Amino acid sequence: MKGKRRSRGNPLADYRRIQREIRVIFDPFTAKHCPTCSTPCCIKPTRVTPVDVALAISTNHTFPHLGDTDPYDPAFSYAGHRLGKGIELPMAEDPNTLEPCEYLHEYRCTFPNDLRPFGCTTYLCKPMYRHLPDDTINKLRRLIKQLDEAHQGVLSALRGSGRMPEED
Repeated sequence: MKGKRRSRGNPLADYRRIQREIRVIFDPFTAKHCPTCSTPCCIKPTRVTPVDVALAISTNHTFPHLGDTDPYDPAFSYAGHRLGKGIELPMAEDPNTLEPCEYLHEYRCTFPNDLRPFGCTTYLCKPMYRHLPDDTINKLRRLIKQLDEAHQGVLSALRGSGRMPEED
């Protein structure tokens, strides 16, 4: 990796570092384009998984905007939409009928910037392809590939710790 230091032995540190690199590109884009997007992606059903919630909670992050709702509940309720890779989540025809993701509050994701949900972070929307230069899209694809590898490392570490079941 050119100029970047990997934290060998700590997959979560790699995961968080790559998330921060992705946020440098995503944040200005989302600030400019998401408020007026006709096909928003931060809607129900969400791409948030219980593992995403667990990672955030493990850093003492809280979701006070959820009130008395268990922070895992929304992630579990949409788990069926994430059973296969490449599943496109449904989009409503009329943006006014869309329900926002439960983890959004005041038009902002409530996860820590370096622990955003994996499925959300790896999703490049059509407006990104329209508005970002090709070299930026290519950089995002490289970072997403690295994030996927780091995510697999995190999942493997969780399985090895006995905190996550082995895959069948």
